[in-house]
Amino acid sequence: MTLGPATHDSRLRGLLLAAPLCAGLACNGGVAGLQRQISERLQQGLTSTDKKRPEEPDRLPPELVLNKLRLYVDCVGATRVPLYDAYREGAAAFAGRTRTPPAEIPPEALGQCDKAEREGPLLKPPQPALEQAAAVYNDTSKVFAATIDAVREDMSHRSSSIEEDGERSPIYNNFSDAYRAWDESRRGLEEQIAARQGRLDAAVLAEIEARVGAGLEWHTRNALIQAKPYVRCIGDHDEFTAGVCEAFHGAFTGAYAEFRAAYDSDPKAASAVFWLPQFAESLADYAAAADALSQAIKAGKARSGDISAVVQEFVDAVHDGENVNFAALR
Repeated sequence: MTLGPATHDSRLRGLLLAAPLCAGLACNGGVAGLQRQISERLQQGLTSTDKKRPEEPDRLPPELVLNKLRLYVDCVGATRVPLYDAYREGAAAFAGRTRTPPAEIPPEALGQCDKAEREGPLLKPPQPALEQAAAVYNDTSKVFAATIDAVREDMSHRSSSIEEDGERSPIYNNFSDAYRAWDESRRGLEEQIAARQGRLDAAVLAEIEARVGAGLEWHTRNALIQAKPYVRCIGDHDEFTAGVCEAFHGAFTGAYAEFRAAYDSDPKAASAVFWLPQFAESLADYAAAADALSQAIKAGKARSGDISAVVQEFVDAVHDGENVNFAALR
């Protein structure tokens, strides 16, 4: 599917945000009908106005472009785990394996995607495909969050159609359709991010190496870059299937060892870098959590929630990494 412009048609916006008001999301053909209408809108996407706003080549400094990309990374990072966890909890309830309803999606997590959709198009360079993918992801996230609320509402009643009828409940198809729409849009947004992230990360490393060599600054950046593929991979799996991500964890382990060697070789220089000690601590926490997850997966002892914990440690390390400033060593 070709992604359209960064700005949504107002009718599409109204349709999406009206969805939670429909009883059980059954109006207009349910979520499946909503998904079809989203697709139709996107196929109509590029207007003459949008054609005047082409995607620019990366002529700006990589750090500036990464600043824009970070909005979308934060959006996915804040929402992917809670939405996927809620899906698993809801699916277990429909299958009769639990009477515990899925957790509510934190409004502040969805707020990260509102921020990306609102602020991203204001930053350079214009990237219509990325901006549109984020807007669609934001909308499908809200629709899926609404179906999760519907599941929670049903299970709060003494007479619950989910507990009584399971996957025959009228809510089930809407729940499944909303999940599929959300997961498809998530993959689309992550593909847009990955296509730019890899190129920009390589450019940043090349710039650092040309300026000061492959020293502490280079290894600091590289360690975080090498963590991303593992986090992205485990986010697409559960504790039973995440073993396929082990090669990515191995790549990070090597990069992390190189970072620690550079960091520990000159404590005075490391302590002079603003926020680097805090980042080093956060990265150590992520490395420990990722190692523990890797070992638990190999032993068949990983539990639900372990992946979420690792992702959160990564998010914390990323936020600390954003504060690191090597100006004192230049």
